[in-house]
Amino acid sequence: DHVLGLPGLIASRRFAKGAQEKPLTVVFPDGNSGVLAVRDLLARMWSFTEFPVTWVPIRAEGEIRLGRTRVLRAFATAHGGSEPTLGYAVLEERRRLKAEFAGRPEREIRDLARQGGSGALMEAYRHVRFAHTGDAMPVDAALVAGADILVHDATFLDAGDRTRDIHATTAEALEVGRAAGVGCLVLHHLSIRYDRAAAIPALRAQVAASGLAGGCWLLDEARLIDRR
Repeated sequence: DHVLGLPGLIASRRFAKGAQEKPLTVVFPDGNSGVLAVRDLLARMWSFTEFPVTWVPIRAEGEIRLGRTRVLRAFATAHGGSEPTLGYAVLEERRRLKAEFAGRPEREIRDLARQGGSGALMEAYRHVRFAHTGDAMPVDAALVAGADILVHDATFLDAGDRTRDIHATTAEALEVGRAAGVGCLVLHHLSIRYDRAAAIPALRAQVAASGLAGGCWLLDEARLIDRR
């Protein structure tokens, strides 16, 4: 949902100053009728757009390469209804010392590398640089484990305010961040029903009690939710 921002984005690119000729790629859940409707509308409205707009459907577990060492991976989310919804993670391909060699003296590691080559000591892995759940119920922490930055739905301060299993609570989002060991958790989509003067202290208390090791921001006037 919330796909009606796409026409405004593309209109800004087309009519405003800036990179008006730079290609735009829109990655979206394969089969999502809302995105398809917007795509068809834009094709009729602005068929003469100067810059190419490429629409790329993707399914859960699908990947798109972003460069030599990074890929975009989609993962399934729960947001109610029958429409497919996805979250996304930017993964960076890295190499590290194999666990069996960890903790050995540096001189021993150098000797082993000379004997068998450094490739025998190293293993490839993927590090989550950034992940975004979109609007969703809490996601599996394993999907975003170790993320540098996780943006997670956090619509409700209290689970009792939720009438349908569509959006996560702030406590649920904090638990995902804690369990995943993220470097920074960004909470987004806090409901407008909450008066910020009362909501921010309540949210700060939740953060303090959550056990979250990394930083925490609320994507709402760029507020940093500290532990004071």
